[in-house]
Amino acid sequence: MSNPLYSAIKRSITGKLLTYLIQFFALAIYARIFTPEQFGIIASIQVFVIFFQLLADIGIGPAIINEDTFTKNQRNGIFTTTLILGIILAILFYCFSYFLTYFYDGYDYQNIAIIVSIGIIFNSLNIIPLTALNKDANFIKIAKIDCVTELISLSIVYYFSLLEFGAIALATRSLSQGVIKFILTWFSSAKTSLGRPYFGSELYHIKKIVGFASYQFSFNLINYFSRNLDKILIGKYIGTSALGVYEKSYQLMQYPLMLTTFAMTPAIQPVLTKLRSNVDLIVEEHNKLASRLLFISILISFFIYINSENIVIFIFGNQWERVIPLIKLFSFMIPIQSILSTSGSFYQVMNKPQLLFISGLLSATLNIIAICFGVYFNELRFIAIGLIISFSANFLQCYFIMFKYCFKRNIYLFYKKLMKAIFIASMMCALYMVLFIIMKSYLSTEIVINILQNLLLTAPSFGIFYILNRKLNFDI
Repeated sequence: MSNPLYSAIKRSITGKLLTYLIQFFALAIYARIFTPEQFGIIASIQVFVIFFQLLADIGIGPAIINEDTFTKNQRNGIFTTTLILGIILAILFYCFSYFLTYFYDGYDYQNIAIIVSIGIIFNSLNIIPLTALNKDANFIKIAKIDCVTELISLSIVYYFSLLEFGAIALATRSLSQGVIKFILTWFSSAKTSLGRPYFGSELYHIKKIVGFASYQFSFNLINYFSRNLDKILIGKYIGTSALGVYEKSYQLMQYPLMLTTFAMTPAIQPVLTKLRSNVDLIVEEHNKLASRLLFISILISFFIYINSENIVIFIFGNQWERVIPLIKLFSFMIPIQSILSTSGSFYQVMNKPQLLFISGLLSATLNIIAICFGVYFNELRFIAIGLIISFSANFLQCYFIMFKYCFKRNIYLFYKKLMKAIFIASMMCALYMVLFIIMKSYLSTEIVINILQNLLLTAPSFGIFYILNRKLNFDI
């Protein structure tokens, strides 16, 4: 019974891998074209762009996926609703940009706001076509669209940077991605079970999904503030240059999550929703997926911690050296977030958005306290340390609620599987560390070669794990 899930996950990861490699390549180019301060300016406004996009979504995507049947009229009515919402929010965002100019006190955001406001409309329009592809698990097609979108956007941003538009050139990325992705997704949704959406007059169909969507939206809303308040406060009280450094550190930390958790998550709800009556099977799949994610993410986070200096300089260049101490701290969050980021999908599978909201509210409270603590001391590293502590606490409360009130099963087997994954991963990390210390004097000072040599040092650990797994059946 587990085959459909892992088949969907395999398609999702395969599709996402190429997308993230291209985004990674684009990120390295952007880091060499724009300064930390220019990145900080865009990051300071992008935080609020995400909020307005969230208001447009209002939990529509997961709510539609949760429905067993969805008619053409319902689809078209909600598609029209997303257009109306997008236009209203775009106008409100442009008006809001005047407040941003006052709030950050140092940059005129109106020119950037015009560009990103149009992008908000197209991102809103893209909700239904993208949901159509996700509902049918067309992850390869989505990945192809993302790749084309990223490459075209990169070309547009690079062109405007040559014309010396500065931060405005970087802002065109948001607009170009919104327009291009909508066009490609809309055409690609024609052969899905939901079908290609057209504008309809029956707007009242939004009521069909409002119950599920309201809890999903409430969770997304509080999750947004808990995940983005740090950027808002850093931009206000520590400065846009510091925000640029922080944003790049956090973004680099998220790339391993993108290649694991974020790539898997879209496959969970569409597949397991069909099996929600078999709770024991859902729990078994959850525990198995969590232990494998933890195992992989511990190895990745350890590698990033050891090689943080070379990784940062190789990807971003020498002007981003301030990222190094932050990425060392953020690497400790990778294992926690890798598991925690899948939790929402399992709440959705069990049709318990209200519990997801409660857990999200608790998470937001702890994260906000941690962020305010770091901002008070005016130190980026204190913010990072506070978030490590808050995410660890959130991990405990999230899974207590999930097993106690959602699955209604004993949590013991879940933690047992995680401890097994931690033990095996720790042994592999220890072997890698021994080899690293022995070979350190022989490693090249050339950054690229040094990273490749370090990757080769991991090979014996994986080899030993593979042999023991076949002999002892670790089952993680």
